[in-house]
Amino acid sequence: MKRKLSKELSQPFMIIGLVVMLAMSAVIIWFHKYIGAGAFVLTALVYLFHMRYTTNYVERTLEKNEKAVFKEREGYMEAVSYGSPFLICVVSRNGEIIWSNQAFDKVFEDAELKGRFINSRTVEPFFSAGDTLIKTEVEGRHFEVTGTDADFRGHERRMLFWNDTSEKEAIREHFDLTRPCAAYINVDNYDEMLEASPAEEQSGIAAQIDRTVHNWALSMEAVLIRARSDRYLMIFESRHLPQLKETRFPILNQMHDIETNADFPASLSIGVCAEDDSLEDLQSGAQAALDLALGRGGDQAVVRGRNGDTEYYGGALPAVEKRNKGKSRVMAHILAQLIDSAENVIIAGHVRPDMDCFGAALGVYALVNNMGKPVSIVLEEPGDGIELIYASAKAQDQYKFLTHEEAIAALGPDTLVVMVDHHRAAISEFPQLIRSADKIALIDHHRRAGDAVDKAVLSYMETYASSASELVSELLQYSGERGVISRFEADALLSGITLDTKNFTVNTGVRTFEAASWLRRSGADMANIRSFFKVSLDFYQKKSRIVSSAEVLPNGVAVAYTREDDPSMQVLVAQVADELLDMKGVEASIVAGRDGRQTLISARSGGKINVQTLMEKLGGGGHQTGAAAQVQESPEEAIAKAVAIMREEHQL
Repeated sequence: MKRKLSKELSQPFMIIGLVVMLAMSAVIIWFHKYIGAGAFVLTALVYLFHMRYTTNYVERTLEKNEKAVFKEREGYMEAVSYGSPFLICVVSRNGEIIWSNQAFDKVFEDAELKGRFINSRTVEPFFSAGDTLIKTEVEGRHFEVTGTDADFRGHERRMLFWNDTSEKEAIREHFDLTRPCAAYINVDNYDEMLEASPAEEQSGIAAQIDRTVHNWALSMEAVLIRARSDRYLMIFESRHLPQLKETRFPILNQMHDIETNADFPASLSIGVCAEDDSLEDLQSGAQAALDLALGRGGDQAVVRGRNGDTEYYGGALPAVEKRNKGKSRVMAHILAQLIDSAENVIIAGHVRPDMDCFGAALGVYALVNNMGKPVSIVLEEPGDGIELIYASAKAQDQYKFLTHEEAIAALGPDTLVVMVDHHRAAISEFPQLIRSADKIALIDHHRRAGDAVDKAVLSYMETYASSASELVSELLQYSGERGVISRFEADALLSGITLDTKNFTVNTGVRTFEAASWLRRSGADMANIRSFFKVSLDFYQKKSRIVSSAEVLPNGVAVAYTREDDPSMQVLVAQVADELLDMKGVEASIVAGRDGRQTLISARSGGKINVQTLMEKLGGGGHQTGAAAQVQESPEEAIAKAVAIMREEHQL
């Protein structure tokens, strides 16, 4: 390499000198041939000597300069790399360390430590993707590691640069721990609680509630602002949030210990927002979380994260019935206005509608029909749960049912879609209809889920109600002449209430019996209602086989499943879950089976176990005492998954 470079540097000048000397020799030969011949030979000898001497001189000079430059470069490299505060090493593909600087050797002085972080597995990403950034922690110090090519004589090598980010991580961790979180705290049924107590005790109860909330805020060094008598705004640091989640917000249980004269305990609803970009977003996120907690029945905490993730804690108490019917009157008036301004109305229930869903749909149908507006119910395949009552409705030839295709064709910009007995598009009879509709009204009694329809112009969701049929019955009562219903519609509504209350044994309140009384006055006949619930002998035998296979786990949780496919599985697992709950020692029941397309799970509870949150984690929902879900796993796997969740929640 050096010889080639020396020739390139010296040859042009040698050729010029040779040409000059040859020209002079030719001139001498012209004047004197013998002297000229001698000059020519001398010229050749001088050229050869000069060429060799010059080449060697140039090579020596180049080598000397090269050594000087290399030595200077080595000095720079040693100053930059070996003495650098950055950790630098050169590694081969098999994880062997070829070279490392002083900073690297200081951190990785232990061979065992070095082998743990530098091996063929850990360096492979730097060879397969050179710009890979790896974050790692070494002896409490945080590093970001990047690599660059360091190939030598065909050997694959990478130079790794370790950037110490410990200080940055410490700042980030401190920021994360001190990031503000906002919480809205609402005292559920505050007014009802005080009204149920003597005047001389009301101030004491209010003081106990206020002291409990203030002590909780004080334990977290939080800022607490009382917005009104039953609501607080709390700002606290996010470092307290993991502990709150782990202990599942103990203040919820502390509130239950406050003694009142009401027939229900004191409870809180808490909406927490963490990790939002601004204080305004933090406040609105906390308000949205509180609305969700209240929509789910109260007595629980809802935590919203940055990505919209929502976590639920508590919810052990059933929703307390509100005896004030003012809201029902207002909702009846608003619904009438929406119907009056609509071009047509489409009623949508949930997928595989049950008696409550169908009864509520017929009740709304009657209201719209009385107002003279075109109305229809979207229902493509009625399940076994409503087979008999659906056949009776079809026989009367006065109710219009639409297929999915017909429903989309009937949907216009002024169409009002009324969702009954559900509030999630995902479980609707026809989800595309809900997503395409411009005007939606919700009538539901289930606890609000995180993916609830958020564009409804009317949202009438009351978790205290026994059923959607109860809510529709109240709306009809306050609609005057427009709320007049036929005997068949009264039968359908009372059937819905009967189903969801299990013959008025669960989830019943004063308003439930008042609605039932009004339906009886409207012509509802219990004999007709019983006929709607009749089952075949084959169905009863299938139900008995599932019940006989049930197993009772610790804490009184009964589980059962069947491997048989049955198109009536939805009704089957629901009835088995109800029957298991009636057995001694059973506090909750979970039953699963397939309908030919997917696995259906029904869960029931006596109140001690919240089956709603359990089913939500399986993609479903419902009430604290009754919930369901649909999954793709086998029934056996679905039961195992539900049991695993309960064990994680320490319910088993």
